Amino acid sequence: MADRSASTGGEGRVLSIRRGIYEVETPEGVLKCRAAAAMRKKEGRILAGDKVKFSENGIEGGFITSLLPRENSFVRPPAANVDLLVLTASAREPEPYLYNIDLMSVIAAKCGVECLLILTKADLGGCAEIAGIYEKTPIKVIITSADTGEGIAAAREALKGRFCLLCGASGVGKSSLLNAMYPQFAAETGELSEKIRRGKNTTRVTELHPVGDGTYIADSPGFTAVDTELYCEIGHKELQYLFGEFAGFTGGCRYLDCTHTKETECGVARAAAEGMVAQSRLESYKKLYTELKNIDRYK
Repeated sequence: MADRSASTGGEGRVLSIRRGIYEVETPEGVLKCRAAAAMRKKEGRILAGDKVKFSENGIEGGFITSLLPRENSFVRPPAANVDLLVLTASAREPEPYLYNIDLMSVIAAKCGVECLLILTKADLGGCAEIAGIYEKTPIKVIITSADTGEGIAAAREALKGRFCLLCGASGVGKSSLLNAMYPQFAAETGELSEKIRRGKNTTRVTELHPVGDGTYIADSPGFTAVDTELYCEIGHKELQYLFGEFAGFTGGCRYLDCTHTKETECGVARAAAEGMVAQSRLESYKKLYTELKNIDRYK
């Protein structure tokens, strides 16, 4: 057994935080660390997904000494350095609320995080219509069925090597999807969905679950609980740039300051009428624009 009595250090990634204990993944394994209050006060709250420097002190565990720069962070659920926001939805049972999908895609764009939409329960039908909406956007779409295996390999490949934050409404089949994607992991540790659920009993706790190939999965409590704070920071005038598919059509607007909400001769509205932009996306944009404009008014 190696002598670990001497103080050593290195860099790692925070997997979870519970009662002041930070589980840090290191090349040698998971190390339980604490963080000095002075360090946290100076550098801010430590989140799951944070890359940190630590010092190790034998069997006592270790201490986080500093935070490394973040690529991004979410307020709720609290997580940092997310590579991929995975939205899960079913075309039926339950039918999707497209506005929530669009809201989450806007938050992802605000963070500079790639967004993936995984449609579940393909065996029930109806996925093609939903996929047709989002295939016109920068959002990648994968259609899956945990029962038939359709799309499971493609979904697993899309998540490979990345820190993925999952969200979706209750009943869309996230549990079945996860266990179909990672059956070996589920067989070894019990159902992945149950393990994740135990780590998300409140929005204050986020836990990363390594599933092999450098892939990490963290689950969020659902659409409605994700990052309303960040949403409120979006200015209504910047919203059009967070709907990536609009960019190819804004040059067709008559007015330079077109808001794409009610103006005549609007290039985006024309594109929606011609089917090049999904009408539901434009309606979501208009709703978000009004909400964010009202928020800006009272800031």
